[in-house]
Amino acid sequence: MPYFKLRENDLFVNTIEAYPNVKFYVQSGSIYVNDQNYISGTYSDNITGVPRNFISLYEYNINRSDSQRIYPFVIKDGQKTTFKSISQLDWDTQFNYGGNKITSSYNLSSSITRYRITSESDTSYKRLRALTNTINHYRYLSNCFNFADYYGSGKEVNMISIPSIFYGSSIKKGTVNLKYFISGSLAAQASDSRFNGELVQVSGTTTGSIVGTVLYNEGIILLTSSVQISNEDLAYETTTSSSWCRFGFGSNDGTYPRNSLTAVTNTQLTASYALEFQGTNHVQTLTVMAKAPYNQLNHSNNPTYNKNSAGSLGTVTSGSNIYEESKRILVNVVPSDYTDTLPPFQKETYISKIGLYDKDKNLIGIAKLATPVRKTEDREFIFKLKLDL
Repeated sequence: MPYFKLRENDLFVNTIEAYPNVKFYVQSGSIYVNDQNYISGTYSDNITGVPRNFISLYEYNINRSDSQRIYPFVIKDGQKTTFKSISQLDWDTQFNYGGNKITSSYNLSSSITRYRITSESDTSYKRLRALTNTINHYRYLSNCFNFADYYGSGKEVNMISIPSIFYGSSIKKGTVNLKYFISGSLAAQASDSRFNGELVQVSGTTTGSIVGTVLYNEGIILLTSSVQISNEDLAYETTTSSSWCRFGFGSNDGTYPRNSLTAVTNTQLTASYALEFQGTNHVQTLTVMAKAPYNQLNHSNNPTYNKNSAGSLGTVTSGSNIYEESKRILVNVVPSDYTDTLPPFQKETYISKIGLYDKDKNLIGIAKLATPVRKTEDREFIFKLKLDL
């Protein structure tokens, strides 16, 4: 089997920037991601093995019982390799002296979370205060990024946290879109149409006003408008009219029990919310240029490449100074336009697979062609192989 060493120009890495669409729809404490409904399984009401409203990071343990779940593990040794959840004290005093298995658990899950902050006494105010420098940093985009004036003490803030698993490295500017539904009808809509982090209401009673801001890199949406959207009183934290400070009510904010299937009142069913945006994902792509040069790769060691009448491949003749294998007759596979005429013999093969090897000639990957390629001595090919890292 011939081997070809990859040269400097035959191997390179590209970065692809993708913008996946993400949509959350919130109603009655249930969160639907990209309009996907829950699928009940044999062992839980969600086959992914995570609570409803959450997504699984690796989607392991699909519809598995507790006794059949797979889990990560490491072996205790002198390298002190362990999980972040295992403290130094536990590592020193548990798992004996070595060779024991240290286990963790799947599934890792995540979801959006809403925090309504009305004063410094709220338990979630420390989360908002931790963003002081970050918010002020974006002041070059808009004057709305001023913590003291818009988010400080005594300001009502509706903070929605989006984990990075949904958007990648950052949220794409100009793609955030919020929709506020009351009784199934669109009551108000806001988007960052100015591409500067300002959430501007584009439909509703206060069209054109700024209702909040979005931190693209941190995945945080801050809504500050308490202007009435509808005069209909609904059951939020308290019975009151709708505003952007109530947007996302029920998004893992403690107002509904997690994974709750209990009935809710009719007034709670009348408000629903949609959050849409595009993420920014950077995917590293490895490109390999595999070459099939002229006058090479035109012979095969496959036994079918020889005529059956050629005899055993192991037959040899020997003399006092000569040792040679018996002659072999190759099959003529050259195509012909006529069935009664044998075309002139030419060595040719059909390439169907390309193997990638490391420096020690260990096979690390195989690329399969959808249709075998006919390789003759006067033809040269370059096969472009791509792999997402």
